Amino acid sequence: MRVTIATTVFVALLVACSSGNSTAAPTQSAPAIGLGPPQTVINCPDCPLVDVNRVIDGDTIDTNIGRVRFYGVDTPERGEACFSEATAATERLAGSHVRLEDGPRLTDSFDRRLAYVYDASGNSIDVQLVAGGYARAWTQDGQHRDVLIGLEQSALESRAGCLWVAASDDDSQGFDPAGPDRDCSDFITQTGAQRFYEAAGGPGKDPHRIDGDGDGIACESLP
Repeated sequence: MRVTIATTVFVALLVACSSGNSTAAPTQSAPAIGLGPPQTVINCPDCPLVDVNRVIDGDTIDTNIGRVRFYGVDTPERGEACFSEATAATERLAGSHVRLEDGPRLTDSFDRRLAYVYDASGNSIDVQLVAGGYARAWTQDGQHRDVLIGLEQSALESRAGCLWVAASDDDSQGFDPAGPDRDCSDFITQTGAQRFYEAAGGPGKDPHRIDGDGDGIACESLP
C-alpha cells in the first residue's frame, strides 16, 4: 500500500478545479504530469476500497464499513453558507467507491471512523475539497496536516470556491463574530484569529473562548 505526496501544489489545484486501513508511510515522488491522468498532491491508489452508500455532508459519508468522517477537512454545517456546494462536491468526487487511509486517530468523539478519503483512482478528496474552496483544513493533527493547511492558504488568497469568494482581506476568513461558535482550529493564522477575536469584543469579552489564558492574545499556538 503506497501513499504518495508529490512535491508541488499545482497538480492538486489542477485536479480540484477540473474535477481503510493503511499503515504505509507517505513517500516522496515526482508528480505525474503528462503520463496518464493528473494526480492530486497526495494520492493513494493502493489504499483499501470501500463502497459509498450515501453522502451525509461535505466531510461525512456512509460506507459499507460504517460512517466515515474525513480526517483532514472541515466543511460547513447544515444551515451555514457553502453547505450545499460542499456536499455536492463530495458527492461528485466520491462517486460510488472511495479509498481510505488511516490517520493518527481511528475514531472521533462520535465514534465515527476517521480516515483520509481518496477517490477510486487514488486522488485525495480532502485535497480537492480544500483546494477548491469547499473545506477548511483540520489543523490539529494528521500526517497530511501541513499540506492541507498550505492548500487552504492558497485557496483563501485566490478566493477559490464558495468559502473564499467573498472572504475579507484581513485574514479573518470572513467569519461572522456574531455567528456560529468558532475555535482555534477554524483559523489558519494567529493574525486572522486575533482580528476575529477583537471583532467579537476581545479582549473585554471572549464569546468564542479562543483566548484560553485571558492575556488578550487569541490562539497563540497558531503560526
